[in-house]
Amino acid sequence: MKKYLLLVFAVSMAAAVSAAPLRQPNPIRQHGKEEGMLLDLNKITLGTLNDVEEKKQYLSTVQLEKQRIQNYMLRQVYENAYTLYRRGDYQRAQELAQTILSIDPNFTQASTLAKQAGHMGAYGTTSEAEVIEAKFQEASRMYDSGRLVEANEKLDEILTIQPTNSKALAWRKRIDKDIAQEYNRRGNVAYNQQDYQQALDNWYNALLIRKDDPALVNRIAQTENLLRKQQVKESMEEAMNYYNQGRFLESYTVFERITKIQPGDTRVQKYMTQLKDEIANSYFTAGNKSFGLQKYDSAINYWTNAKKWGADSAYMDRLIKKARNAKEDALRRKQEAARKAAEAAEKKAEEASKVEEPIETVTVEDNVLSPLTQGGTAFGPDGNTVTQGIGAGATRVSAEASAASRQKYIEGLDAFNQDDYERAREAWIVAKQLDPGNTDADLGLRKVEELTGIR
Repeated sequence: MKKYLLLVFAVSMAAAVSAAPLRQPNPIRQHGKEEGMLLDLNKITLGTLNDVEEKKQYLSTVQLEKQRIQNYMLRQVYENAYTLYRRGDYQRAQELAQTILSIDPNFTQASTLAKQAGHMGAYGTTSEAEVIEAKFQEASRMYDSGRLVEANEKLDEILTIQPTNSKALAWRKRIDKDIAQEYNRRGNVAYNQQDYQQALDNWYNALLIRKDDPALVNRIAQTENLLRKQQVKESMEEAMNYYNQGRFLESYTVFERITKIQPGDTRVQKYMTQLKDEIANSYFTAGNKSFGLQKYDSAINYWTNAKKWGADSAYMDRLIKKARNAKEDALRRKQEAARKAAEAAEKKAEEASKVEEPIETVTVEDNVLSPLTQGGTAFGPDGNTVTQGIGAGATRVSAEASAASRQKYIEGLDAFNQDDYERAREAWIVAKQLDPGNTDADLGLRKVEELTGIR
C-alpha cells in the first residue's frame, strides 16, 4: 500500500511538472495510453475458473498486468524527472528519482539520475562535462580489462544524462558487438561439449544484440531440435526405469513430461494408456485388500483413485457404497455392544447394592465363647449364624466396598470398549483390591493380559 501511495504522489508531482510553464523549449515527453494496458477485471471472476492451476495462472496474469501498469507510470515519472534535470531544477529531479527508487529499487536510470542530480545540485552545471568525461574514462578502463558488461553499464549512465551523446552511442554499439561475439563463442564451446541447453542460453543472449543474424537463428533452431531429442531420450530411459521397478505413478509423470517436449508421440501415448490400466488395477487390488481387513476408509480412498485412473466408474461406485455401508454397520455393532455391556454392568452394580449389611462377628476372649454362641457356632443379634473369629477362612467385604469395586469394573469396561487397555487394567486392579471376590474384574484382567501381554 505504501508503494502505491508513493506512486500516486510521484504521478501527482509529474502532473504538476507537466502543467507548469516551460522555461526552456524542451517539451516534456508524453506517451499515449497503451492499447490493452488495463485488464478488464469485471469480465473475469475467480468463480468461473475450474481448478487451482487456472486460478494460479489468472492471478499471475493479474500480477503481471499490475506490474506493467506500474512500470508504465514509473517511466512517465522518470521522463518528467529528466526534464526537470535538463531545466536545472536538480532538487525536484532528485526527489522524483528517489521516489521512483522507493517503489522500484532496480530502476537503474532513476538511480543514475538521482546521483547526478545530487551532484549537480552541489557543484553546479559546469561539472556535467567533467562527470561525463570521468565516466568515459572509467568505461574505457573496464573495456580494456575485458569487463564488457560493466563498461556497457557505465555507458548507460552517460546516456541517462545525455541520451544523444554520439560518442557514448558509438562506444555502446562497439561493445554490444563484442559482447555478442563472446556469447556466440561460449555457445560454440557448449555445443561442442553437447551441452545444448547452455549453448542455447548463450546464443539467445547473442541474438538479443544481433537480431538480424539469420545464421544464428538457423543454428538456434537446429540446436533446439537436438535438445528436444536429447531430453526425450533421457526421459524415456527414466520412465522405463520407473516402470520396470513397478513405480507406475512416477513413470506416468515422466511420460507426461515427454508429451510436453514432444507432443503426438504414439509410442509415448501407448505407454501412458498401459500405465493408466496398471495404476487403476493397483488401486483396485489395494482397495479389495483394505476392505478384507475392515479398513473401510482406506478401501474407499483406493477405489476412488482407481475410478480416476480409468476403472469402471459404475462398478467402483458400487464398491464404495458397499464399503460405506459396512463401515456404518460395524460402527452400529460396536455402539450396541458397548451399550449392552454398560447395561449389564449397571444391572450388576444395582444387584450388588442390595446386598445386606455385613453381620458382626463374635469376639472370643480367653478361648471362651460368647454367651450368644451355641456349640461353637456364633450367632448374630437376629439369630443368624456368622463366621467365628477363630479359624475362619472366608473373608467378607462391606456393601460400600462391593459397590465401589463394581463401579471400578464398569469404568474398566468402558475403557476396554474404547481400546484403552492400560486404563481398563488399572481400573480392574482397583476393583480387585476393593473386592477380591470380583470375578468379572478377574476375567477382564485376563483378557487384557491376552491382548497386551502385560500382567
